[in-house]
Amino acid sequence: MTDRWKLLQEIRRAAPNILEAEVTVPCDSVWFAGHFPGEPILPGIAILHAVSEAIERDAQTRGETSRIASLKRVRFTGPVRPGDTILLHLTNEDVRKEKEVNFKVAHGGRIICTGQVVVTKTE
Repeated sequence: MTDRWKLLQEIRRAAPNILEAEVTVPCDSVWFAGHFPGEPILPGIAILHAVSEAIERDAQTRGETSRIASLKRVRFTGPVRPGDTILLHLTNEDVRKEKEVNFKVAHGGRIICTGQVVVTKTE
């Protein structure tokens, strides 16, 4: 059974420390329920969920598990509507036992969300 909350479809490594992912938001996505009737907009938490999915999927491909420790400097600057395709660009940097992942999310060539995720590696 497919998890109705997952949005991520494709993920690729563009460079050793860069991930790119693409998400086409289904018009009937559960994320739109009640947000907002007559003017559906993808909630910001759904965008952050897609970023988290990309980080987790990448860790799994390397046989690792990870846990998001914190979010920093998250900014939303534009809406995502049903049927839109968004592109995620994640750049990571290992710092001590943590990894800092800076991300940008774009739609139509315009940045609509930016921020940083601090990820701890778990054993």
